[in-house]
Amino acid sequence: MLLPLLKIYFLASLIAFSFSLARPPFPFGLSPKYPLTIRQIADSVPTTQEQPQNITSTEGSGNGTSPPLPGFIPAPSSGPVGSGVNCSDLSTGRSNSCWEELELTNYVIDWAETNECYSGEAFASCFLRKNGYPGLDCTGIKISACTSPQGDNILTEPKIFYVVYNIYAINQFFYSWWTAIGDSSSVATDNIDAIVQLLDPASDTQVVLQDVFVALQGGIGLVPGPLGVIAAVTQVSWLWQSAAQVITNAMLAAPNVGRFLFPVDSAPSQLIQMADLSSNFAGIIMKVQSNLNETLVSVMSNVTEFLAFAKQGNFTASAPSLPDQTNYLYYAFNTYLISMALQGNGISSVGAPDTNVMELVTNGTETYYPISCSEYDAQGVCDAFWYSSNLGITFTLDDFNHMNRNYGSVMSTLFQNWTSGELLFEGAYACNAEGNYGKPINITVNAAGVNTACVSQLQTLSWNMSCTNPHGKCEFDGAPPQNSWCYANQHHTTSTAIYSVPAGYLGPLLSRTRYPLRRN
Repeated sequence: MLLPLLKIYFLASLIAFSFSLARPPFPFGLSPKYPLTIRQIADSVPTTQEQPQNITSTEGSGNGTSPPLPGFIPAPSSGPVGSGVNCSDLSTGRSNSCWEELELTNYVIDWAETNECYSGEAFASCFLRKNGYPGLDCTGIKISACTSPQGDNILTEPKIFYVVYNIYAINQFFYSWWTAIGDSSSVATDNIDAIVQLLDPASDTQVVLQDVFVALQGGIGLVPGPLGVIAAVTQVSWLWQSAAQVITNAMLAAPNVGRFLFPVDSAPSQLIQMADLSSNFAGIIMKVQSNLNETLVSVMSNVTEFLAFAKQGNFTASAPSLPDQTNYLYYAFNTYLISMALQGNGISSVGAPDTNVMELVTNGTETYYPISCSEYDAQGVCDAFWYSSNLGITFTLDDFNHMNRNYGSVMSTLFQNWTSGELLFEGAYACNAEGNYGKPINITVNAAGVNTACVSQLQTLSWNMSCTNPHGKCEFDGAPPQNSWCYANQHHTTSTAIYSVPAGYLGPLLSRTRYPLRRN
């Protein structure tokens, strides 16, 4: 009677997403020059011949964005653990706390040190075969090959069961990601077509294929809650944060996990016309899915990488997977695509530091032209502006070829459907501040967290706040002005010169009384 009830309990638990966030399992800052034994690996950062991420770097050193700049996902803190479960008696249920309580990390390490496997056999396959589960194949993404463990030793061998269940649950996590990418590829192609139609990039605008892969795979690395993508939907935000945190934790513990997901490619990368991206997308999706499978194969083959996932405890009570809102998988990709389309049209992001445009309008400041900013819309846009409360900067899009164009409505459409102000503007600001603008996208990991800022490849400028003379040609900090900057137009009834400025101009001339301005 007990075994059927237990099977029902296991089946019900698979539906649950209530897995806790765990403290990153390994300490940081160890020098890679010291060789580590398999036991030391459990409590330290592994060394590899090719390490694509440098977790020994410090914040602000160029490898990751300094907190609290946007695009930065901090290292996680410990989360709640289950209670009321006897980890040695599976009939009482399962809990994420059981991995630590049963000291399963040491158990796995001891098992790996004392058991011989076939030559070239993956750790997961060896463990399953030698512990009574030879029929399970969990080393890659293979439909119906890796199922929930069943067997006579479920109740009698809790340590074996929990390791087997973690093998299964980690496989299912990657399988859910692989499936989500494939099933929602039509969403991505629809996004491409809609973004190209809205922004109408120049016909010769190109994207870097390697960056496309990284941006697509970076979707799970973006934690939407902190970045404001879906901050209004708390439950969905929590599910996405939990799923993304799994990858973050693993990469912090074993950076080699990211070598297929976020590869660093020093070879010249292939360029593809943005107009051709949609028609080539099926092949791109297949490559992304292949990268996911290669990552899973590596995790299941290597004890270090397996423990980077399993030691979190997140896979002990249930098999976590991505939530249904798979459109958010493409927010990183959308942001990259939007930034490249804008860049191809000669459009840059320009920020006004220490400026809230709504306060500027309502605090009595006299301006030479009206700014329609009595309130922000649902996407945080008013007139031509988006305000970052995180940075205290008001951003706008400035068209070098047509400085009279107001992109407020375009920004609202972009933020409503495909990206957010945080990802597009704050991410670009952080990428530029780190000196990485124009370089290949590299989602990096260091001891403090994960940096995803540079999926926005938008050039970011600042209004020169000391430029008080329209003849000074000093529109931007560190960049030349537009050709028509402060073009002098004579008023039709007076001889007073009126100077033309961009539609989103918020520089110091705006509140000066000496030089009349107009948006042109």
